[in-house]
Amino acid sequence: MLPGREREQNELSRVLNEARAGHGGGILLWGEPGIGKSALLRDAEQRATEFRVLASRGNSAESEVDFAALRELLGPLADRVPALPGPQARALTAALGRGPGPADRFLVGAALVTLLAAVAAEQPVLLIVDDAQWADLATARALTFALRRLGADRVALLAAVRDCPAGAVWQSLRVLPVAPLTDAQARHLLSRRSGGVGAPRAARMLRLADGNPLALREFPVDTEDGAGIAWGPAPFGPRLRAAFADRLAALDPAVRTLLTVVAAEDRGTLGAVTTAAAELGVTPAHWEAALEAGLLTVTDGRVDMRHRLLCGAAYDAAAPAERHAVHLALAAALRGAETSELCAWHLAAGLDTPNPELAQALADGADRVHHRNGPLAAAAVLRRAAAITADPGTAGVRLATAARFAWEGGDIESARRLLTLAETRTPPPAIALAAPGLPGLLELVAGDPARAHTLLLRDAAVIAAQTPVPAVASVDSPPHQRVSEFAITSSKVAGARANALRRGRGDDIAAGLRLLAGRAVWALGQAPDLPMDGQLEAVTAEPSPILSAQLLPGAEQLLEWGLADQAVEPYLAVAAGLRATGDRAAAIGVLPQLATLQLATGRWEAGEVTLAEAFELASGAGADNILAQCWNLRARLSAQRGDADLVADSVDRALALSRPHSVPLLVGSAYWHHGFHALTAGDAEAAYRRLRALSQPGHEAAHPTLARLATLDLVEAACRVGRFDEATVHAERIVAWARRSRARWALAAAYSCRALLSEEHRAEHYYRRAVAAGDARHTSFGRARSQLLYGKWLRRVRRRRDAAEQLRPAADAFELIGAAAWAARTRTELDLTGTGAKPAGTGSTPLTVQESQVARLAAQGLTNREIGAELFLSPRTVGHHMSRILEKLGLTGRSELRGIDFDNGMRLTLPSG
Repeated sequence: MLPGREREQNELSRVLNEARAGHGGGILLWGEPGIGKSALLRDAEQRATEFRVLASRGNSAESEVDFAALRELLGPLADRVPALPGPQARALTAALGRGPGPADRFLVGAALVTLLAAVAAEQPVLLIVDDAQWADLATARALTFALRRLGADRVALLAAVRDCPAGAVWQSLRVLPVAPLTDAQARHLLSRRSGGVGAPRAARMLRLADGNPLALREFPVDTEDGAGIAWGPAPFGPRLRAAFADRLAALDPAVRTLLTVVAAEDRGTLGAVTTAAAELGVTPAHWEAALEAGLLTVTDGRVDMRHRLLCGAAYDAAAPAERHAVHLALAAALRGAETSELCAWHLAAGLDTPNPELAQALADGADRVHHRNGPLAAAAVLRRAAAITADPGTAGVRLATAARFAWEGGDIESARRLLTLAETRTPPPAIALAAPGLPGLLELVAGDPARAHTLLLRDAAVIAAQTPVPAVASVDSPPHQRVSEFAITSSKVAGARANALRRGRGDDIAAGLRLLAGRAVWALGQAPDLPMDGQLEAVTAEPSPILSAQLLPGAEQLLEWGLADQAVEPYLAVAAGLRATGDRAAAIGVLPQLATLQLATGRWEAGEVTLAEAFELASGAGADNILAQCWNLRARLSAQRGDADLVADSVDRALALSRPHSVPLLVGSAYWHHGFHALTAGDAEAAYRRLRALSQPGHEAAHPTLARLATLDLVEAACRVGRFDEATVHAERIVAWARRSRARWALAAAYSCRALLSEEHRAEHYYRRAVAAGDARHTSFGRARSQLLYGKWLRRVRRRRDAAEQLRPAADAFELIGAAAWAARTRTELDLTGTGAKPAGTGSTPLTVQESQVARLAAQGLTNREIGAELFLSPRTVGHHMSRILEKLGLTGRSELRGIDFDNGMRLTLPSG
């Protein structure tokens, strides 16, 4: 399958199908070099399995030789030519260079009709002429002549040209323009080639390729020239260079120079391009030629590339001395206060030796470039300045500052590469002042949180030393002491810190880095559980989105303390601010946290939109830890829906990203959601094993916050497998946490846990409290789950109408939020009440009511003993029912019950694929 070419493939298939049916015809593909015409012809050939395929490719060196293309095309049929009528045979033999005398063109056409009709009578014929713009005129006329007379024969002609066919012989065919790929199609092709690249790198590749598939395959996606911070044209690969060579060769040298200037300038400023081009000998006549050919357009003081790739090809083909002359001409045209940074950029473009004055000019203008063109452009300017800086220390500082700008622009891989270069030239204190906290931030999003903690505190200490202010913790303090001091500070003086941050002093930056260091230790599961008083208020009070992002507590911490609802608005405000300022790297860290909060507070649709945005930014960006968060959220949503394949895939991806860095928060989240899915699917034993790991000291998944959040899942699983003592221990822990935090979710979970473990006369008291204490919104998963547990208990004590009153709203809520697996589970419980609840589908069933109940529970994976406990039957009676069920449904084992559609006539549904 050719991505993005479904329309063209369908048109070619239509021509082939018509030929199969005896309706001969042809089609002409038209598009620029590399657009995919040859690929479409090859694809059509592969699908024409029953056709006799005759193919030819035009050659510019033979375009003036009569019948040169026809000789290649008809070579496989040469032995059939003598059987043609005498005059036709002699003419075609001469045309093919196998006989004497000139070839009569009319007789050649007639011979071609006779020959192709004879072959088509035996087998459909497919004629393919690629690069038909170089096919000789005699061949083109003969083929179009023959095709007009083969409308009732099984013959198809597919041809492709680069240039507009208007006025050419080939225009008699139906023309199918092959357009550039859309942005979405180009992104898909790029991701297939590279396995996913970061958004800044992808944006550069998409802009340069301009929808051309060959360019997307050949541009240097993995090199510096393809980085998000790269500026200007990129070098062409050999196939792409060859594809445009003939078009370039056909242009006037001055027009090629003009295209080179436009590509090098790359901003479309007409004045600068005109002045520089004139300096290089481009006249108004050359401009007119370029405009008439549709290569450039000029509107409102701008010059735009109609054919970006052709302009890039002109720059790529220019000799180094020619490129240097172009950049010098542009520099001269851009002299002036408003364009001094661009002037310096072009002056430096051709240098390969140090130039301190020019390097200083570039560095001095970096902030102005940042303001006008964004952080990635500023990073490019500073990287170029560092390349022509003689002093290693100064070069290192410029590289570190470039890394900071690259980080701000979301080009994390460039930030890491630039920072690594900087570290080889200048010591860490200088880097800390040029790019505060960047080494630790890179570790935080894509590495080891323990190392991130050390690096962040190291930079905080360096920055604090520049501004006399009491340090919150020293790098040499024991880890637990540092974390404790961090937590106490964040809880007691968050408001004061916000005021300090607004003053913009060095200690403000240091304070923000200490907050991030504390978050790193929390990700390791080693931070103390201190209250979060004042932190959300500090976020709201801070006007800078970047600094407020550092103040944001982690989403799981907010959930743990019951502050999710209060945190959504501050998180939304910070995310909006980061989008407005273009700080993509900070947004990458914030968005998965925001999605977590939105999903936890019943904002399901908004949460999924945020998660999709987070995936887009994090994929291919080198932010493994952030991407692992995204996959964990996908696993959670898939578990609620009962999509086992997507759960397994998401968990595997999250673990593959987080295990190498030993991040308990991320590994533990994968265990939690996998265990939650097992509980959803009825596999209580697997759920118990996975969920227990969250509270096992030394386990890779152990994390106290996650252990609390998953307590109800673990207690329910432990009860279902008969581990009541362990369930009691965990229940008491969540009771203690509920008393301390007073979080509504914790109170509801604590009551549900006690209800699961209580004697019958006390259970209802706790179930009722669980429903009352939790989130009252109709989109709350937690409330619906409390109602499910309560309704299930009510049914088991034979209060079926009361049970139905709890189960109906629970089922409706699960369906509303898309938790299909939980909705099905609840509907099954509702059916078992016998209160007249109807299944979603219709259809008769050969089973009795009780057999149907047994079958539904068995399909969920329950054992005979568990089914007996649910329906108040002995395991022996359940076994008797199972025998009858399998016999009536024609099944060989109870595992096949998972494929039965109980709501639609007990049909057996087969897995797809």
